[in-house]
Amino acid sequence: NFSIGFYEKLLPGAVTKKGVLRIPNENFKLEKLKDNALKYDYLDTQKLQNISKNFKNIEGYFYENAAIAEPLPICKKLLEGCDIYIKDIKKLDYNNGLYEIGEIKTKNIILAQGASNPLVNLPYMKILPVFGLRIDVKTTTRIPFNIHKSISISANKHDGTVAIGATHEKHDVSQFECSTTCDKCIFYIDTEEEQTRKLLSQAEELINLENTEVVKTYKGARATIKSFFPAIGKIINFESSVKKYPSIKKGARVSPDLLEYYPNLYIINALGSRGFVFGPYLAKLLSENIMHETPIPDEISIQRLFYKMAREKQNQM
Repeated sequence: NFSIGFYEKLLPGAVTKKGVLRIPNENFKLEKLKDNALKYDYLDTQKLQNISKNFKNIEGYFYENAAIAEPLPICKKLLEGCDIYIKDIKKLDYNNGLYEIGEIKTKNIILAQGASNPLVNLPYMKILPVFGLRIDVKTTTRIPFNIHKSISISANKHDGTVAIGATHEKHDVSQFECSTTCDKCIFYIDTEEEQTRKLLSQAEELINLENTEVVKTYKGARATIKSFFPAIGKIINFESSVKKYPSIKKGARVSPDLLEYYPNLYIINALGSRGFVFGPYLAKLLSENIMHETPIPDEISIQRLFYKMAREKQNQM
């Protein structure tokens, strides 16, 4: 709710709000879609084909409050009025209460590095790059709302195109260094055509797309962690905290206020394939935490990951 409202206020023309039809699959089983607090309408095959004869023999749950957002114009809008510096930063220097990055000096730093190699080693937050592919297609088929199963199909957007996308695979960052853009990455450079065909084939299992033409392809690595939950907050110094309070390794919950932190260093990461859903809301929570010390919900806190890692290390000894 927060994010849709945020984008509609920021740049209404970049948001297409027509709801989403969610079809049960291995990740979102029938019970998970049916038994939740969100308002929905159940649409069986007959109801869907009454809406459009192009729907295949599918059924699902329709949630009205859902939208698709156009990333590039939104990001450009968000950057208006911001000072942007393109720098290859290898380390952070902290002197006399300030971080120094060349001629730039600042009190606070927020690391929002996505799947890039981290500037600060966080043993409790191992980032896994998750590759995704999206294509924009022209089609004469009218799609009344967004559709999601193992892939996502958008309703017809303002420019008339339809977006089709999916998350394909994770990579273990310990096996390689992610140091280039996805369009030049050896993992993907020869597979784009095959993956595009697969997306179109999966889309055809849900709705008949007539007179299709692929007009643009996007690919990129999104950052996630093992739990698939994002994490935000002030960065804990793992080694010094465990050394100061060794009982943590045995399950003791030392108050977060007593842990050892890097000075004024924060993180927002692991948004996975839900970056545009989580991003504005997490930014709001983190800014309130930095400015007013408003607590961060435990489910997305750095502390949760820290305590779990400390206990796991003890169990491995």
